[in-house]
Amino acid sequence: MNPQRDSSLVEILDRLLNKGAIINADLIITVAGIPLIGLNLRAALASMETMLEYGIMEDWDKSSRELYASQETHLPLIPGEQVLYKAFGYIWQDEGIVKSWVPGIWNVTNERLILWVKTPGKAIFETPLPSLRIFRVPASHETRQELELVYPEGRARISLSERDEFEAALARATTETTAISV
Repeated sequence: MNPQRDSSLVEILDRLLNKGAIINADLIITVAGIPLIGLNLRAALASMETMLEYGIMEDWDKSSRELYASQETHLPLIPGEQVLYKAFGYIWQDEGIVKSWVPGIWNVTNERLILWVKTPGKAIFETPLPSLRIFRVPASHETRQELELVYPEGRARISLSERDEFEAALARATTETTAISV
């Protein structure tokens, strides 16, 4: 069997993280035919997204999200603005060759939608609620629930595990904002 093309290390790592690898190994050390030591090894190597897609490390992911969401943030709120809903989620960033999901805390206020990122401790996305439109997007994989936000400055793709609650909070906030401004 001849290889079709040469693979670079980057391509191999990309494929390994994208698809994942499971290693199951049993090792028994014997001396003079007498088994002395037994070793059972099970390992999974993949990106977190792939692991979650296959149901591996879900408890760790849930507890990490809860911890991240419970940490205090110092949002730059305008006078009279209140946070109505908070949820852990992601925003898709596509800057040149760097494409990734950036984690943060989505904050629905009575005025704006804000994504607060713990490190470096700032809002990386914000838009006023009256101009925001939301569309459901077919998921790129089973566990990710995605939305597309359309706002005056452009579009953003976001992901939250609590998509329904997030949409309901936005609807309530938008209704309250409309009722107040009328």
